[in-house]
Amino acid sequence: MNTNFDHLGVLVRVFFGQDYDLFGEDFYEILAAYKNAENTKAIQETIREAHQLLESCPDENELNLVFSNLAEGEFSPTAWGFTARIFLENVIIALSN
Repeated sequence: MNTNFDHLGVLVRVFFGQDYDLFGEDFYEILAAYKNAENTKAIQETIREAHQLLESCPDENELNLVFSNLAEGEFSPTAWGFTARIFLENVIIALSN
C-alpha cells in the first residue's frame, strides 16, 4: 500500500490538530479555512489521498490504525464524533463542493 498521504496529513495534523481553533470552531469552518489556504491542486490531491486511503483499507480496524499513524497523535476523529471512515468521507464531500 502506498502510504504517502502528505496532503491529507497536513489537513489532519495541522488544521484539525491541537490548534484547530485558529482555523474554525467546527468541521466545516476548518475545511473552509483549508480550502482558502491551499491551492486547487493541493485540494484535489487531498481528495485523491482520502479516496485512496478508504479504498486501500476496507477493514475498519486497519483503517483506524493507518489513520492513527497518519495523525501522529495530533487528531482523533472520535473526539469530533466521527469514525475515521466517516471523517474521510465527509472530507471528500466537503472539499469536492
